[in-house]
Amino acid sequence: MENNRIDVKVDLDMSVFQAGEMTHTKISEPGRFTRMGNADYLQFNESMENNDHASILVKITNDGEIHVKREAKSTNLSSMLYFTHHDHNSASVHTGYGIMQMHTYTKDSLVEIEDEPLHGKINIDYDLIYDDNIVGNYKFRLIFSA
Repeated sequence: MENNRIDVKVDLDMSVFQAGEMTHTKISEPGRFTRMGNADYLQFNESMENNDHASILVKITNDGEIHVKREAKSTNLSSMLYFTHHDHNSASVHTGYGIMQMHTYTKDSLVEIEDEPLHGKINIDYDLIYDDNIVGNYKFRLIFSA
């Protein structure tokens, strides 16, 4: 499967606890899985209001680090989050007003990818931190299959 793009179905369930409120987002979209070099990539779109979308790219390195990039050009918002099991990482959120430097703390993470047939899951439980304050607790649950 080296350097091949494979069409997959992506199901993402995201739970966010922020400012005393819990919100859930469920996404079910077509996507593409690519293995290139020492990393796996999963790319898909998140449907938004007004027939718009955000582009999402998930990179999984062979040492277990997970990168999630989300870009919504129409709203001028993008984010780049890094996750390492039981560790702090840098993060950035780009807005129309500038770049907010943030951090993530990965409380738990799990990556399972099987080749035959291609399927997998990526689970991340993390805190998003700004100015040494936790601004949200997140649960990211992604399942994909060819």
